[in-house]
Amino acid sequence: MINMEHVTKRYTDGGPASVDDLSIAVPEGTTTALIGPSGCGKTTTMRMINRLIDPTEGKIIVNGEDVTKVDPVQLRRHIGYVIQQVGLFPHMTIAQNIAAVPKLLGWEDARIKSRTEELLHLVGLDPNEMLKRYPRQLSGGQRQRIGVARALAADPPVLLMDEPFGAIDPIARTRLQAEFRQILQRVKKTVVLVTHDLDEAIRLGDRIAIMKDGKIVQYDTPDAVLSHPADAFVENFVGIDRAIKRLSLFTVADAMNGDAPSNNARSVRQTSNLRDALALMVAANSDVLAVIDEHGTVTGKLSRDAIFSV
Repeated sequence: MINMEHVTKRYTDGGPASVDDLSIAVPEGTTTALIGPSGCGKTTTMRMINRLIDPTEGKIIVNGEDVTKVDPVQLRRHIGYVIQQVGLFPHMTIAQNIAAVPKLLGWEDARIKSRTEELLHLVGLDPNEMLKRYPRQLSGGQRQRIGVARALAADPPVLLMDEPFGAIDPIARTRLQAEFRQILQRVKKTVVLVTHDLDEAIRLGDRIAIMKDGKIVQYDTPDAVLSHPADAFVENFVGIDRAIKRLSLFTVADAMNGDAPSNNARSVRQTSNLRDALALMVAANSDVLAVIDEHGTVTGKLSRDAIFSV
């Protein structure tokens, strides 16, 4: 879906490369997280995809088309874009914000209204409460949800996200990340996400591209990046606790067994990740948890040994 072939970006002739001979392929329907230290070129890389920045050299193919040969305004109308500051139009209602791109594309009013209501439901907001409000009347988390809805309004095949949850408090950010992951599983977009947060990259990315000095140092699944860092830079970047971070990739259901737990064992949902389960064990000073399903029925147990054998 997205192929960047030997892409380089220099802001001055003969100057240093912000992005240096970068090649990456993002498969259709997957999410790739670009991450690395400040100044590594991750935001420049993403912005070249929709030509907010033009490459100096190389080729960028999106859905079979070379983006440098497409009118940039038309290109951006078919690529969703979500940023940290959300960028909602303050003088427009929520309905008008979401409808902005469909109107430019000439959609009929009935189709726009139906799509707007559909998207508000998708991001977990009530259309009856939201449609006539203005951005200033919403919380930060609500504005970010509207930003996602607006980016999806014209059903673009590609979605670009630049630090989308960075301005939200940590508790709301974790919840929104989980909800957005569920949304992506339903709408099946090809997503490029720029983040400085490794935990966010692990939660949302099907693949992670770790960048340094304008180059990709490692491009692989979260499990592979955490289990087998490509070099000392990646090993240092993902941290000494990478084995603990890796546990967030697996659910309790992946490691539990059907044996009956002790009567006084603390419980954990089978959909919880193993990192959270281990934290619960430590807090409870226990080596075993009872596993429950969505109805609260005990379905087995989870041991500390089982967690570390994943």
